[in-house]
Amino acid sequence: MYALAKRDLLSLLTYRFRLYTQLAGSLVSVILFYYISRLVTHSRLGSSNDYFAYVVVGLVILTALGSTVTTMPARLHQELVAGTFERLLVSPFGATAAMAGMTIFPFVMALVQGIVTLAFASIVFHMPVHWSTAALALPVALLGTLSFVPFAMLIVAGSLVVKQASVGAGFVMTGISLVGGFFFPPDLLPTWIRWVSQVQPFTPALELLRHLLLGTALTESATLSLIKIGACAGILLPLSIGA
Repeated sequence: MYALAKRDLLSLLTYRFRLYTQLAGSLVSVILFYYISRLVTHSRLGSSNDYFAYVVVGLVILTALGSTVTTMPARLHQELVAGTFERLLVSPFGATAAMAGMTIFPFVMALVQGIVTLAFASIVFHMPVHWSTAALALPVALLGTLSFVPFAMLIVAGSLVVKQASVGAGFVMTGISLVGGFFFPPDLLPTWIRWVSQVQPFTPALELLRHLLLGTALTESATLSLIKIGACAGILLPLSIGA
């Protein structure tokens, strides 16, 4: 897995501007949503500054989610096209461990992007960050990632069967971003679909991270949120690995 991560790092460094363009994309999103937040005045969301902080944390987690759900199928497709996946398949390391190893470097990159995004929003737009509890967000983010990986592994399993699952990854990301509470509170959704926000790990992970980073109030206990996230990882991860 270390070798896979090292390979991905060396590949990134050969494209001299890719790192800067990825970071620039995150910062442009922060700037965009800052000015959008100036237009938002809703009692449920609080002030414009509150909504801006709400969305920034959503953007950070969406980046981490994208590093697994969308990046893994794309990397697997590259391996299949290049003819290098078969070498991993027949090696003692195995295909499943290789696909899991493909998540390491993208997640590290997402972590770096998230830190830069939070720092940029805090310094440039004076977004308040609760630094006293911010360090606790890292283990919560790691646990959240374990609950995100099963979705990526299932899409990758589909890629091996139909050789074209990147489109499905886009649909999954879009659906999650709408019902997971990334850009607006899930209780603003229509009643008939609101239940979806309660049966996946993204909503409790986001709520807990916002509480740790911004000091927002929790709608349920932190212990219950951790149980939900951990249960999703514990149940779905073995099933996705099996698939």
